Amino acid sequence: MNDALQFIEDFEAHYQYDAGFMKEMVQHAPNAYDHFQQFLPMARHREQLPLEVYWIAKLAAMMVEDCGACLQLNVRMAREQEVGIGLIQSALAGGKQLPEHLQAVFHYAQQVAGQGNVDADLMQQIQNRYSRGQLLEMGLCIASAKVFPTIKRAIDEKPSCALIKVEVQ
Repeated sequence: MNDALQFIEDFEAHYQYDAGFMKEMVQHAPNAYDHFQQFLPMARHREQLPLEVYWIAKLAAMMVEDCGACLQLNVRMAREQEVGIGLIQSALAGGKQLPEHLQAVFHYAQQVAGQGNVDADLMQQIQNRYSRGQLLEMGLCIASAKVFPTIKRAIDEKPSCALIKVEVQ
């Protein structure tokens, strides 16, 4: 078994996540997998954003883009980085119980991910609170949420993209 497949299997075991689409990439499009691997650091990049802001934005965007499995993966990753269970549960419930500044992040991320216009008042609120660098970082966070479910949908991977009940532990 090559290193890439071992990495994927370790990832699957650690996060209890079906990464079959990644294995298929290694098998059927190895150069694409190499490029995908180069994308992963961008998908995880967090330098300027506070931890909770990053993960609320990531989860909110993933809720727009994904049917469940990738959202569950991101919940596990957020917990691994010690994001509070209450914050995660509040995000998964639509964000209404989040602290006010995180509610704004949640709705902002969902509107950006939804590719519509961001409400002008919300945009102003976000711009007043976060630096340009933080906004750009949030953009990477939101944009990267689209990649994984898009690849899975492109190969018609319906079983792993079925609706699931997301667990927070």
